[in-house]
Amino acid sequence: MKKLLLFGIVLLLSTSIYSQRNDNATYLNTWEYTPKEDMREDFEKAAAKKTAMFNKTPETAISTYRIITGPESGTYVRVEGNKSPADYDLDRSAEGKYWNDNVAKYVAKTGGQVRWQKLNNGSYDPDPEDSTPSKYVGRTFFNVRADKVLHFRRAMTRISKVAEKRGWGGRSLYRLVSGGNRNQFVLAIGWDTYKRAERPEMETTAEEDYNELFGWGTWDEDWKNFDKTLEYWGEQRDLLQYIPEMSTPMSN
Repeated sequence: MKKLLLFGIVLLLSTSIYSQRNDNATYLNTWEYTPKEDMREDFEKAAAKKTAMFNKTPETAISTYRIITGPESGTYVRVEGNKSPADYDLDRSAEGKYWNDNVAKYVAKTGGQVRWQKLNNGSYDPDPEDSTPSKYVGRTFFNVRADKVLHFRRAMTRISKVAEKRGWGGRSLYRLVSGGNRNQFVLAIGWDTYKRAERPEMETTAEEDYNELFGWGTWDEDWKNFDKTLEYWGEQRDLLQYIPEMSTPMSN
């Protein structure tokens, strides 16, 4: 029995480690920084200078956002997207040393690096050729029960297909792979203006489209199961605003 238990633990750890080294996966790195009091402007200038020096290419590009709602308002989120496993083999020690010597002194609190894997099943991009960052990004964090991940993934995958069918805005779903709770997911949705674009009225509802795509009654069944997937603190939301001065210039 002990041997079986040990084998199970080893298998679980091996699966978790492999998920961070999937050659076909796309990853996202995030860092969060809260500046010291009265040093916000100094932090912004120093981080902008570091970005201009070390993050000039698409391969090293970084985007910066400021959280504007919730208890973490005023915290900055630095994001590196579209990373492959090979990117983690690059020597970026000079970049890290520059940050520690010239930017870190203005930081009161940092959350460290967190790595996320993009889940293509659950994401939808209506215009993949457009690399322009959204002015605003709404993040919804989901803390999922370990034995309910499949129910969560099913609902999120299917609603992304409905989003595509109905022409909704893009959405990106990520799962945390290192730096926190393995069963935490984040859904990011970007937009540029709060005024909704005019869209023609559709003859069907989202629920009807869902049932048409996946079978009669699946809407009720999937979202009833979805409600059971979350821990009791399971869903938190915040809003980010893009800071171009602290980001790598993007072009299509």
